[in-house]
Amino acid sequence: MKQSRDSTGFSGRKLKRLLHQLCERAQDDVRRMSSHEETATHQLRVRMKKMLALLRLARQGIEEHTFQAMRLHLRTVSNTCAGNRDHVVRCKLVDKLARRFHLASKHRPQQAGTKLDAPPASYLHHQLYAMGQLIDSSCIGSLSEQDLLEEHFDCYRKGRRLMKQSFETTDKRVLHRWRHRVKDLYFQTLALSHLPGAARRIRRAQRLGHLLGRDHDLANLAREPAFSMRNSPWVQVINEHRSDLRERYLSLGHKLYAQHCTRFSGRITHST
Repeated sequence: MKQSRDSTGFSGRKLKRLLHQLCERAQDDVRRMSSHEETATHQLRVRMKKMLALLRLARQGIEEHTFQAMRLHLRTVSNTCAGNRDHVVRCKLVDKLARRFHLASKHRPQQAGTKLDAPPASYLHHQLYAMGQLIDSSCIGSLSEQDLLEEHFDCYRKGRRLMKQSFETTDKRVLHRWRHRVKDLYFQTLALSHLPGAARRIRRAQRLGHLLGRDHDLANLAREPAFSMRNSPWVQVINEHRSDLRERYLSLGHKLYAQHCTRFSGRITHST
């Protein structure tokens, strides 16, 4: 006997339950920050990105002002924890580039900045509690799988359009928007893993997101005075590495978004 769509697919009821689970795990991350700050902070920020991507699946069941409030809570948590995490990422990137391009220690700028105090746990808990209340008050649970798939197709469509634009420009704003749509596609496909071709899309989207994230980190590094001085070897190092990354992320992007949006949605719709 064929199982019901709700048992095999991913309805709004299941999405709402998953969002609550992510909220609860995020609360656990906050509790662990006092003893495992770097790991817990990273996991907390990933959960915020995943929740935002999944909320975009549920746009039809969330009023606009409620969605914006949810978005604000998630970004507040993520940005509040960003300081020390970004500093760690920057230091690791500089060390990796220095080793790869054999830069002498005299060319390595001093690592600026001091360790910031961890954000108050009570403040983060409050933001996550408010987020849970908004999830409860929404109509996410009434959405059908088709409602969610329509938003998923829209995410794919936007990402594909930004991919095509990225072939024509190096505008950081285009790459920034594309990176976020790739992340959305990755996290959404993890939840919709029963769909045809999901495993391949997950692998490619995860890798593409990593490459675009690395390019974003390099672009930020290139804007710092210590790395942009005239005749500095870092200028050439960063430009060379970004050029290599560009070739790789455009190639992978073409593979991830190879299907036209109509064919992509048609193949999935016919299978559900």
